[in-house]
Amino acid sequence: MEILTFDRGAGHEVTAFGSTGFAVQALVRAPDVAVTVLHVAAGGSIGRHPATVDQLLLITAGRGRVQGGDGTWREVTVGDAVFWTAGEEHVTEATEPITAIGIEMPDLPLRRPA
Repeated sequence: MEILTFDRGAGHEVTAFGSTGFAVQALVRAPDVAVTVLHVAAGGSIGRHPATVDQLLLITAGRGRVQGGDGTWREVTVGDAVFWTAGEEHVTEATEPITAIGIEMPDLPLRRPA
């Protein structure tokens, strides 16, 4: 057994696309999938950028808002999952510190609740 720490201090800061208060830590990297822990400080953001492949963002702590290609802001909190398709421009902002798990893969086989 191995226990991995993924608190904010374990990641590295990212400022690409004008991001602020944003840190990431890669957990899984393989040719067709990436799993990353994302931390966004209160008042911080992941700047607008296109999804390189399908992306799923699972909010595990905090609160904020996200925007996709249609420009509509949507509130997100613990227990929410946000799905962006490859090429879709998107942005994330935190009103409370957010911790999230990001899953990226081509043609992500998302299963929606019935």
